[in-house]
Amino acid sequence: MKTALSLLLSALSLPSFAQQDIRFFSEKKERGFILYAANNEYGPVSVSLELDLTNLQFSKDPQKIFVIPARTEKFNLGDLDIVTPGERYKYSYRYRSNIGDVTLLKYDTTYAYELPYQKGQSFVVAQGYNGRLSHQGENAIDFSMPEGTEVLAAREGIVVRVVQNNAESCPEEACKKYNNFITLLHPDGTLANYVHLKYKGSKVKPGDQVNKGYLIGFSGNTGWTNGPHLHFSCALPGLEKRETLRTVFRTGDGTQLEYLAEKERVMRGY
Repeated sequence: MKTALSLLLSALSLPSFAQQDIRFFSEKKERGFILYAANNEYGPVSVSLELDLTNLQFSKDPQKIFVIPARTEKFNLGDLDIVTPGERYKYSYRYRSNIGDVTLLKYDTTYAYELPYQKGQSFVVAQGYNGRLSHQGENAIDFSMPEGTEVLAAREGIVVRVVQNNAESCPEEACKKYNNFITLLHPDGTLANYVHLKYKGSKVKPGDQVNKGYLIGFSGNTGWTNGPHLHFSCALPGLEKRETLRTVFRTGDGTQLEYLAEKERVMRGY
């Protein structure tokens, strides 16, 4: 039975934003199994399981979303109990997953983000919230800036994703797969994406803890883009789609707080 079980465990993951470093395994118990998950990511991973059971009953709600803590080797998902002893039993599963806690309901709505570039610099907001080009239905900001501009963390957090090996770009959505980006997990559970970074343009790696104002990489022109710029967005975690959030920034000498507007040139004087 042990060999057959290992084959059943080799299930297929449904599509998600990126492949998470998680795995599932089980241990035999009297009259069934205990199902576990391991998460090697530096942030929590949310998982939705779809179980196919024969003569087994799962101890948890089949609609439950499991949030597996970061760097966890053995997270108990639940028990698979044999219904009728002596009869054949088996199970298989499919799952959806994504980085972050998708059950998050509350976050810091008052946080003042710092502009993601150096003191003394100013850049035009080429596209703002719900922009007509690629931001329709999305709260994101595009800062028009030359390739190689230093990109600073707008808020403190832990680095959970880095992609920096792409060098291609085009002004069509098909090139989205070539986006170079850095994702930070904030203390309140929200996620920030810094996108279109240059090839090999990251100064950080997953697991790094960074403070706001820390140099994390260099802007570029990779992926879905029609010119050099930095795309910044903050979002709530999600399995299917992330809800992007409007973020207020410190501008001018640092005492002004504002939601950035399209075509506005924004100076960082602090």
